[in-house]
Amino acid sequence: MKTVLETERLILRNFVLEDLDDLFEYASQEKVGPMAGWEPHTDKENTLKYLKKIINKPLQFAIVLKEENKVIGTVELMDCHKERFKNIEIEEDAKEIGCVLSEKYWQKGYMTEAIKEIIRYTFEELNVDVIYTCNASKNIGSSKVQEKCGFKQIGILPNDRKWIDGTMTDKIQRKLTRDDFYKRK
Repeated sequence: MKTVLETERLILRNFVLEDLDDLFEYASQEKVGPMAGWEPHTDKENTLKYLKKIINKPLQFAIVLKEENKVIGTVELMDCHKERFKNIEIEEDAKEIGCVLSEKYWQKGYMTEAIKEIIRYTFEELNVDVIYTCNASKNIGSSKVQEKCGFKQIGILPNDRKWIDGTMTDKIQRKLTRDDFYKRK
């Protein structure tokens, strides 16, 4: 099942092999991966292996900037796993949003725009009742995006995430319910 979602400035679509150069460009940036909890990509061959793994994931979206016809990030809707939310009771059909964005496009509202569309899609088309997010407490940009999108903080896991500088940081957990989404609309 191929899904294409569209916003004013973005297209959210499944990845294709032709996205390799764009994916490597932002996945190799010094801050992008570590802020999301993974090491920067160091060679295109490993990026290709990763790309081949995610091409067939129906809820893993390339964030394409219409104006440039360029993949600038990723947003994924995944099943919520208890190990990431070990201090919280998780609903059975809950989803979690994970995302990264090329540093060149930070603070321009693109991620907020993408996540709002993923939220709409999740509640209105997939009929999911709850969406979770989590991020390193030092990742202020992610926190701001999640709050703008209506997520409410529900927990903190102390010293649960390795940060860019090698130190440990807290992981902030947030939640958005379908009811809260419709109240905001």
